Amino acid sequence: MKKITLATLIGLVLTGCGGGGGDDSTAPQPPVETKPQAVQGTINAVNVPANTIEVNGYSYDVASVAYGTDTQFSIKDLQENMMVAVSTSSKAGALVQLEPTMVGKVTHIDRVNSTFVINGATLTFSLDQNIEVNDWVMVSSLPQATATATGLGYKVLSVVKFEHEGIANHYEIEGQISNLTDIQFKLGAGINVDYSNAVIEDNAPLLSGQWVEVKGQMNRDDKIFSASEVDIETYDASDNDNEIEGVVTWVSNDKSQFELNARGRFMVTGATRFEDGSKLNLNIGVMVEVIAVNGIAREIEFENDFDGETGNQWREFEDKGLATVSDNNNGMFILGDKRQIHIDAYTEFDDGLTKDNINGQHIEVEGVIIGSRYVAREIERD
Repeated sequence: MKKITLATLIGLVLTGCGGGGGDDSTAPQPPVETKPQAVQGTINAVNVPANTIEVNGYSYDVASVAYGTDTQFSIKDLQENMMVAVSTSSKAGALVQLEPTMVGKVTHIDRVNSTFVINGATLTFSLDQNIEVNDWVMVSSLPQATATATGLGYKVLSVVKFEHEGIANHYEIEGQISNLTDIQFKLGAGINVDYSNAVIEDNAPLLSGQWVEVKGQMNRDDKIFSASEVDIETYDASDNDNEIEGVVTWVSNDKSQFELNARGRFMVTGATRFEDGSKLNLNIGVMVEVIAVNGIAREIEFENDFDGETGNQWREFEDKGLATVSDNNNGMFILGDKRQIHIDAYTEFDDGLTKDNINGQHIEVEGVIIGSRYVAREIERD
């Protein structure tokens, strides 16, 4: 589906000449297709002879391919379903940045059950026969809800083998923080990370629920990932068009805002356009492409070919009751006598409530169920 960002302009000019007169109407101009200045998504196709790639339905002439700030690749290294960020700020062509979820060494392969282990995470994916144990790979994935995991799992999109010297001995993993302590946290669906000696980006405080990128080393027994750097990943507000592909990981009850890929929240307004669906289709677990400006969704396109594999376990909840906070709440409270509710980095409080004053208050809670945990997204007075 083409993205139309410039409406058709029709001008009507009335002129008169001598004793007669007539209308001279400017013909309607054809719609102009413009590409967002920044796109994050998966590669749909790679055309090496033409030096182009297709991302989110747009074709780009590739000027450069990089991973991080120091490692350069070529278009020959790219494959379908790799996660990338594309910038069109250069006149020479598109700047392509590789955005893998994990980089590391494959330590175990079970081809019968289509699983493999990287950086302590057991992932489900049918690996190519040319990938073997001890190979260095890049894994691209989307967040995946599971019935048993304590955190968000990974829906693997691609696994690409590399022999580039800039990849060897480089370990990286992204995921959502849970079970946070002063020295450790779990990432994704149970990867243990020791961050006691890590440099935190901008010295920002770490919070449960944040999506982070962690660099470091994996120990030999695949038990602990020792972090050297921790960067908090969000979708920064921009005054330019920024298109992001991903899975909806939460939607407010009135559909006025939603969360994408567990790392960014966007507002839906009366001016938001919908393609291949409507506002009613904006539900947790669906795949979308979002064009946003300053955190406001300007356009939401639904991917109708979505097979549901990342969304079959996504669940939401809504409840109300008396909030009871214990002395050692650890970011949790009891709602009525029903269940334990978790508070994380994306929990929003309304009506003057905060995590410090909800004890004893009658409240309404909207949230998501991640594994067995009920995580609040909005809390307001009842």
